[in-house]
Amino acid sequence: MLDKSIMENRTNITRKEQAEETRNRIYTSAIKLMEENGFGNFTIEDISKKAGVSVGAFYHYFDSKNDILAEIFYRADDFFSTHVVNSHKKSNIPEQIIEFFDHYAKFNADCGVDTTQQIFNPKIKFFIEKGRPMLEILEDLIRKGQEKNEIRGDTDAKELVRYLLSMARGVVFDWSLYDGNYDLEAKMHEYMEILVSTIKV
Repeated sequence: MLDKSIMENRTNITRKEQAEETRNRIYTSAIKLMEENGFGNFTIEDISKKAGVSVGAFYHYFDSKNDILAEIFYRADDFFSTHVVNSHKKSNIPEQIIEFFDHYAKFNADCGVDTTQQIFNPKIKFFIEKGRPMLEILEDLIRKGQEKNEIRGDTDAKELVRYLLSMARGVVFDWSLYDGNYDLEAKMHEYMEILVSTIKV
């Protein structure tokens, strides 16, 4: 017979998995509606219906529709924190920075052009929210490059982060304008190679 604490632990894991599955279903349904109709043209009731949950269940996981947009950015940060931070294949920092933006392009391409068309607008401020792990990872890379004298040290690392991300966001925005009709990852790599060459020592 299983120990009571083991059974309780298994029950807790199952509940956690079910909760995560429900949250993901709500998120995925909202993203599909956003892609089909635009962010302003569906309601929380629509999301709940598509996800097969009650409106109350939606509010259990998200406070508002805007939280769906925030979730995209949280997932980006989680992706960089868990998959990118220690995955560098290149030895020098400038090449690692280019590699960072290869991942950035892939994440946006995987989100899909319809989603990027909705979130790449100046009213959404999550892009510049302070303390985001993705930004901190890039800043840390730049600081290491400055310490190794591989990246110019006459400009603050935070300012170089802004410089690089402004270009990267511009590439994604351009890709969105053209309805994703070219290879975002290839174009990002090409542009970032040029841009990073301007901050190399």
